[in-house]
Amino acid sequence: MDWHAALSISQQYGIADSTSFPSAENENQLGLVDTWREAVAKKLLTPAPDLGAVTWKRATLKSRDFSWLPIKAPRVERAIADDVAFLAAHPTRQSNSEAMVRRREFKEAMRRRIRDIAASRDLSDEEIKPVLKLKHHEIGEFTERYGVNLEWLLEGRGRVFKKDPIRLSPNSTGAEIAAVVRTLPEAEQQMVEATVDQLLKERGL
Repeated sequence: MDWHAALSISQQYGIADSTSFPSAENENQLGLVDTWREAVAKKLLTPAPDLGAVTWKRATLKSRDFSWLPIKAPRVERAIADDVAFLAAHPTRQSNSEAMVRRREFKEAMRRRIRDIAASRDLSDEEIKPVLKLKHHEIGEFTERYGVNLEWLLEGRGRVFKKDPIRLSPNSTGAEIAAVVRTLPEAEQQMVEATVDQLLKERGL
């Protein structure tokens, strides 16, 4: 409808190459609406590739425009039921979502390790903002500048720093100490936590 209106006005005033298209005056607007409705109905019966398409079908079925479509609700409901059954029976469809979750968790873990390094080195949010985007060249520059072990940054394994460890002072705050502990390998973190728990129990805390 929008295209029809724009073409009609453009042809009326001879704008650009509008005259190279068939005359809008010869096209029935109601015919365009019927074509659109048929297309929506066909899409509702097309097998859904993922749960997002199923969600769209359900929303279209509940919309007030559905009554104008050349299709009955029971037929769409059967198509949706078939979609749900098919997607549930094919784990490969779900594995894509699981892979996305794993990638998201991997990225969040990397960002958490970057923030831990920042806290231990007193880096501002502005200083680590580029590397939090997790671009290859930014990660490489960050590891070189602060001597961070790339394997640890990516996977949490091995030494945190290539050479010198983080050094704490008697004036270090609890947050700084916690940040340092989070940069340790997981086994060492557990040892520290167990030691702290034992000391708290001994002091009745």
